[in-house]
Amino acid sequence: MPGLPKLLANTATLSALLCLNGCIAPLIMGGAAATAMVATREKGLGGTMSDSNICTKVKMNLYNFNVDLHAKVSVSVQNQEILLTGIVQDPSWAQEAERLAKSVEGVKNVINNIETEGDETLGSMTSDGWITTRIKSKLLFENDLYSLNYTIETANGTVYLTGIGQSEEEINRVVEIARNVGGVKKVVNHVKIKGQEGTENTENTVDNSTTNPATIESTEVSDAPIDQSSTIPEEDRG
Repeated sequence: MPGLPKLLANTATLSALLCLNGCIAPLIMGGAAATAMVATREKGLGGTMSDSNICTKVKMNLYNFNVDLHAKVSVSVQNQEILLTGIVQDPSWAQEAERLAKSVEGVKNVINNIETEGDETLGSMTSDGWITTRIKSKLLFENDLYSLNYTIETANGTVYLTGIGQSEEEINRVVEIARNVGGVKKVVNHVKIKGQEGTENTENTVDNSTTNPATIESTEVSDAPIDQSSTIPEEDRG
């Protein structure tokens, strides 16, 4: 098909924009509303643009290397630090994705949490998306919590948190909220406390299978709406 290369290129570009996890959305709004929304992020407008550019370049690198790798790996960027998540069948792809991410100018650090075991089915992808949506919804309605400073990715039931927390207590609240969402197997915390953004990354993992068995009950995909843009369920309100 003559138009197929152009279609694939457009798809890659769109995917690169979507990987920003909300970084671009405030800029599209324009005007005072955009400025106010971006201002709530600790990194500010300049940091948002820098992270957005890095994210786009990483996604394009993945696409140019292999279309399947681009489709299977999620990229999140906070303060020039990249988080890679997803599931690939070829173990060498995880290292290749990390290499491609590190090759982008301005990248300070790459956290490679790409899994290389098993097959990711459409059902698991939908379930992961629903877990992420529920966590974001819960954080949004938490009082005195800067939810826009957190990036959330879910892969195979594991939740990955990055961003900037106002305090250790706030970060602990976010971790606790995430681990108590149905279907979450464990929470991997890479969030840094405000003022310590330049420090070496530390990983803190909370495994539900050992610390909180009561929260492991799985969320059946058939019971969860596939449209992640739908309204928040009543059980998650308030």
